[in-house]
Amino acid sequence: MIVKRVLIIVLAVLWGISFIQIFSVPPYIGDIFGIYKSGYFKELERNMYIITDSFLHIKTMTKPEYAWIYLNDLQKRSGISITVYDEQGNLIKAPGMTEMGNNSAVMNVCSDIKPQPQFTVKGRLYHGIIPIYRKSECNFCHQPSHKPLLGVITYAIPFDGYIYYTSERIILFTIITFAISILLFVVIRWNPYKEIKELFDKK
Repeated sequence: MIVKRVLIIVLAVLWGISFIQIFSVPPYIGDIFGIYKSGYFKELERNMYIITDSFLHIKTMTKPEYAWIYLNDLQKRSGISITVYDEQGNLIKAPGMTEMGNNSAVMNVCSDIKPQPQFTVKGRLYHGIIPIYRKSECNFCHQPSHKPLLGVITYAIPFDGYIYYTSERIILFTIITFAISILLFVVIRWNPYKEIKELFDKK
């Protein structure tokens, strides 16, 4: 019976946590982001990659300064923040305009042997760090190097919390709460002593 009671307590706690998360209860976004990434945030990530590809295409096919003009116009129209860094983590405001960078997250990506994209939620902004990997055509403008990283682009995009809380999040936690309810019902009806007694009776 001790095992049964422990299971009931654990499932009851999980049920309570899952149930209140259906509603807008703190700590909000960060509570499940590490476990489950909403499709809403994946769509924001897709937009970051589209902007990155467009930036690189403009920079490669036309004049490099046009690529920064594209980013500046995009930031003014969309209210997002986009920053470009080189492979050493230095801030590039425009072609030929480099400043010492002080972004520790960017420096960590630049110093990584295998740099990977990073995405985090801070307040009402969705932050992304996207590494730009070196390609053969990059050597026409950049110094040839064996390092796979050519630079980094960071994003800070405001997101609509209303969309997150009124759609996918509610559906997700409703399903989880329902599943836990079934498990809790099964455990409550479970009688291990009865099963053991029936086993001995058969013998």
